[in-house]
Amino acid sequence: MIDRIATELPLKAVEAVEAGVRTVWSDGRKSFFHSIWLRDNCYCSQCGDATIGRRTTRLSDIALTISADTVCIDDTGSLSIKWSDGHKSCFDNGWLQTHAYDDKSRCCRSFSSLLWTGEFRKAPVRVLYSNVLDDDGAFLEMLHDIRDHGICFLDDVPQNPDALEQLARRIGPPQESNFGRVQDLIVDRSKRSIANDVAALKPHTDEPYRASPPGLLMFHCLETDITGGGGSIFLDGFEIAETLRAEDPEAFDSLTRNRQCFRRHFTGDVNLITEFPVISLDEFGHINGVRINDRVGAPLSIPSQEVPQYYRGMQRLLSLSEDPARCIVKILRPGDAVIFDNHRVLHGRTALTITGRRWLRWIQVKRGDFHSTLRITAEKLAVPSDLRPLHRGAYG
Repeated sequence: MIDRIATELPLKAVEAVEAGVRTVWSDGRKSFFHSIWLRDNCYCSQCGDATIGRRTTRLSDIALTISADTVCIDDTGSLSIKWSDGHKSCFDNGWLQTHAYDDKSRCCRSFSSLLWTGEFRKAPVRVLYSNVLDDDGAFLEMLHDIRDHGICFLDDVPQNPDALEQLARRIGPPQESNFGRVQDLIVDRSKRSIANDVAALKPHTDEPYRASPPGLLMFHCLETDITGGGGSIFLDGFEIAETLRAEDPEAFDSLTRNRQCFRRHFTGDVNLITEFPVISLDEFGHINGVRINDRVGAPLSIPSQEVPQYYRGMQRLLSLSEDPARCIVKILRPGDAVIFDNHRVLHGRTALTITGRRWLRWIQVKRGDFHSTLRITAEKLAVPSDLRPLHRGAYG
C-alpha cells in the first residue's frame, strides 16, 4: 500500500547530485533526498512493502555509498532511478511529497491542535450516540473532533451498562489497568464507602505516574440523584500551556526540559514511579501532551538553578487550570457521555450534593488504537487519510 498525500504537485525536474537526488516541484519548491534514504525506502516488488510488514531488502544489504547512476521523470510523472548496484526504483511523486524530510515538510506534518476558545467552551462538540454507533460518516467526524479539540460529548446514550463499552470497542480495545477493564464510580449515600467522597476535585490529567498514561477516557452517566448538584469540569491543557508560554517563556521552558517525578503506591497493589516533563513538545515546539496532577507529584529532583523558574511556572499553570473562565462545566445526567484525550484535557468536578445514588461508568482506550481507527474509517469511506504520525502525547 503506497501512502501518499491527497493533493500532490507534479515533478518539474530531477537531478542526481552528490549524496542524493534533488527535485523541483511544479510550484518551484525544491526537495533533497539522500541516496541511501531513497534506496532503503524502495517499495518495488523485489524490495517489498514495509507498511504491511513484507519488507525483503534490509539496510545491511545496501552499501552506505550507494549512488544514483541515472535519474529521470518517467511517463507516469514518477521519479525513476537506476542505482550503482544495478537496482531500479520508481517513486510516486505523491509518495515523495508525503515523506519529504526537509524542515518545512516535517513541520507541516507535525501535529498542531486547535486550542479551545470562549466560543468553543460555550458550544463544545455534541453528537448523538446512535449516529456515531451506526453511521461511519458521523463516527469519523467525531474522531476528527476528538483529534482536533480533544473532547466530544454524546447525547441519548442508552441507560444500559454495556452501552459505553460497545462504543469504546468501535474505537479500540478497552485498556485494562489495576483498576480493571471497566470502572464504576458509584456514590451511594445509603452505604458507607470511600466512593462516597463528594468533595470537589481540581482539574487534572489521570495517572501521570504511568510510563504510558491512559489515552482516551470515556465517562457514561447511568444514574444520578435528580436533585443532586455538582458538575464535571473539563479544561484544555494545551491552551493553558500556551498561555504560560506567552506570559513567561522562561518558566514554560523549564517545565518542558525538566522531568517531574510522579508516584502512586497502593500497598500490595501498585508502586508506580516515573519521571516526565509536565509539558511535552515536538522538535518544532508544538505541544504534544501534558501531565498535570500535583496530587501525585513526588519530590522534584532537577538542577538547583532551575528550581525558581520551575516552581513559578508550575504555580501559574495550576492557577490557570483553576480559572473558571477556561473551563467547561457540565452536570452529567443519565444518557450523557463524554470522550476526551487524557494527554491533553484536564478533568475534575465541583462538589457533589448527591442525596441518593450516582453511577458513572468509565473506560479508557489507547491513543494509538484511536488514531488507527481514524485512518481505517477514513479509508473505508474513501476520505483522504491522515498520514501524520500519532502526535506524541505526554512522553517528553
